[in-house]
Amino acid sequence: MKEFFKRVGKSEIQNILGVIVVVGCFVLLYLMLMKPIPAENREVLNIAVGFIFGGALAGVIGFYFGASKQPVNKDQNPQNTP
Repeated sequence: MKEFFKRVGKSEIQNILGVIVVVGCFVLLYLMLMKPIPAENREVLNIAVGFIFGGALAGVIGFYFGASKQPVNKDQNPQNTP
């Protein structure tokens, strides 16, 4: 396992973790649609799944497509346009 982390850089780990979170959310959504949910657990499960989608998935999307991502070249920064 240590050899894996030596070969893989920080950006690759972020990409791998992002893919795991997104795929995991879609698997969770699929399971919710296919498995019957008991009526007494439905509200708690909806709150928990909403927290996962709202936190984890929104965090991944915000990281990759949000405004906090820095441009590669400073000339590409739209705020520096005359």
